[in-house]
Amino acid sequence: MSTQKRDWQEIAAEIASYRQMYNLACQIVESAPSGTGESDAASLLVESLEHIIDKPIAAAKQLARARRRFEKLKASLAA
Repeated sequence: MSTQKRDWQEIAAEIASYRQMYNLACQIVESAPSGTGESDAASLLVESLEHIIDKPIAAAKQLARARRRFEKLKASLAA
């Protein structure tokens, strides 16, 4: 496992907010080679959050989708 992937995994384990999820996903999208599991999972997470991250409130359905995608990203980083 690369050092960068391990760092992302450690960061993901400490994340407590959707903004932190979004920031990590953006960092992964910018840094990871496209087509990798973590890049694809991060792209889906960014897609889930990009239109709601700056809003004061979001629908529970949107947040639940983002949470599921974040869990998939964490699983991808652990693989």
